[in-house]
Amino acid sequence: MRLVSVDKLEPGMVASENIYTIDDRLVLPKGTVLDDKDISRIKAYSLYNIFVEDQKKEAPEKPKSASGATPSYAERVKSSEEFIRFKENLEEYADKLEESFKMIVNDTSVLDVDKLTEPVYHLFVEAGGTAGIFDMLHNLRDNSDAVYVHSLNVALISNTLATWMRLPEDKIQVATAAGLLHDIGKMYVPEEILNKRKELTEYEQRAMREHVTKGYQLVKNLEIDDHIKKTILMHHELRDGSGYPLHLKNKQIDEISSIVTVANIYDDMTSKRNYREGMCPFDVIAQFEEEGLYKFEPNAIMTFLTNIVNTFIANRVLLSNGKTGDIVFINPEHLSRPMVKCGDKFVDLAAEKKLSIVAIV
Repeated sequence: MRLVSVDKLEPGMVASENIYTIDDRLVLPKGTVLDDKDISRIKAYSLYNIFVEDQKKEAPEKPKSASGATPSYAERVKSSEEFIRFKENLEEYADKLEESFKMIVNDTSVLDVDKLTEPVYHLFVEAGGTAGIFDMLHNLRDNSDAVYVHSLNVALISNTLATWMRLPEDKIQVATAAGLLHDIGKMYVPEEILNKRKELTEYEQRAMREHVTKGYQLVKNLEIDDHIKKTILMHHELRDGSGYPLHLKNKQIDEISSIVTVANIYDDMTSKRNYREGMCPFDVIAQFEEEGLYKFEPNAIMTFLTNIVNTFIANRVLLSNGKTGDIVFINPEHLSRPMVKCGDKFVDLAAEKKLSIVAIV
């Protein structure tokens, strides 16, 4: 084992210890065989030195695409065995979650929180923990399941956000369970509304919004954590009072619900739905930057933003001028407008106001 300057890291070096940020957040787990993406991620967290094994391993070979070009980071993730297995297991767990929700609603099964959340932790292990979970989720955006895959995604994001916020382990577990169960009231929404391929009418929107109160009625007398009950009711409430169903403000909103709200909105807006394509994550981040402190709990939204942008380091993006490039630096004052390297040219989107990121490719 030896200590190596971050500037001297090379693909193939093996992390001999877990790599943490200065505020004790996991960046990469022990045993990671570093590639270009990993090295860029380490540098993005302003680390100086890390411990690596004495012997290097052969860095994973970057496959060539049909055109002969080196594929993007996203393309490499999608073709990896880890991603394929993660996607298969996510879909399997979503089917089981649907069955469990139906049995709970029909009163043929008790609501066992620990048993329901167990698959979420299996998915974390498969993804490599918080360091890898967004690599998986960023590349699952072609899935239009608005309830069960979404519930798993929100549980994963809620767990990650609570971890980033350095909450106690018991609250991280509650945030995970609340994220998984937040939409259980959608079991009472007619399928023709849930699966509609066009935008909902005003009447249908009202019927959809009832999922929060109906879900709360389902669980309010059960022996589960009160934070979970409140999250089912409050996950569409916003700090400025513009949410529903109670138009709560600021500290009237449960602290765990505030975490799930951020996770829920991010996953919903970036995911494909029957009636629309998913938004580019950087458009969502820009929207969060603009209105986040008014609508979301400040610690939750700022922690989410400052961490989520770093998960995109080294990803290839399509710019509004039709050019592609790799994200090389996050502008701390303009999180949605990073530095992008297009060939030999560096494009600072914080300065180039007319340009923007339109897609991760």
